[in-house]
Amino acid sequence: MTMKSYSTAFILASIALICSSTSAQNEASRQQLEQALEQLNGVIKDEPSRYHHNRAEVLFRLNRFEESVQDYNAAVRFGWPHDEDSCWERGLAQYYAGAFRAAQKQFSGYHRVGPLDIENGLWRLLCIAEVDGIEKARESVLEYSRRVRKPFPALLEVYLDRGNAEAVLKEATDGISNPQEITANLFNAYYYLAKYYEIVDQKELALTHVQEALKHQFPHFMYACAEIDAERIELNLNSGTPKAKP
Repeated sequence: MTMKSYSTAFILASIALICSSTSAQNEASRQQLEQALEQLNGVIKDEPSRYHHNRAEVLFRLNRFEESVQDYNAAVRFGWPHDEDSCWERGLAQYYAGAFRAAQKQFSGYHRVGPLDIENGLWRLLCIAEVDGIEKARESVLEYSRRVRKPFPALLEVYLDRGNAEAVLKEATDGISNPQEITANLFNAYYYLAKYYEIVDQKELALTHVQEALKHQFPHFMYACAEIDAERIELNLNSGTPKAKP
């Protein structure tokens, strides 16, 4: 390994560590992310390839969603680490940039990669609901040959107006003894309930549930999404303005 490749590997490892635990919700975190962005700019200038994906994630956490989409596009062209269909992170960046049709297309593509991934299907449903309303979204829900990965089967029933929050929380914990798995499941339960409540215009419930989700901390891309949503929903409620698009 050359000195240059060692340096690049060290930078990427450091950035991965930052992104596993950091979003731009406070000044110290923002400074860390800005420093990571500066380092990645240098790496990409020297070697523009797979590092676009890393920079896209940093830009996402800085709430620079349109730029994040551009870097995910570049990463897909290089084929690293995802191809056109499998880049689910790009779908999230498109969603938060307000490009809901593009995000819907991305999540539809990912269904070909992970046909049992209900979480992906919920994001697709949310994209359709943003443009066409929740009823239209329910009419075009994806099909699953099996419903796996708690608590997403119960969450899907809520989104289809056939389930309830109690069933989601029960499914998140029933029969599970691993503390880390319980933490992740409860985060997902509360976070995706919050997303549902927001799309059906129950903003107060959305805020309380996303805040509850953030109490269940674990290092994942979706935790950054929850922090972004919590700040936005609270701001909109306090200002008395209608929900702004992400």
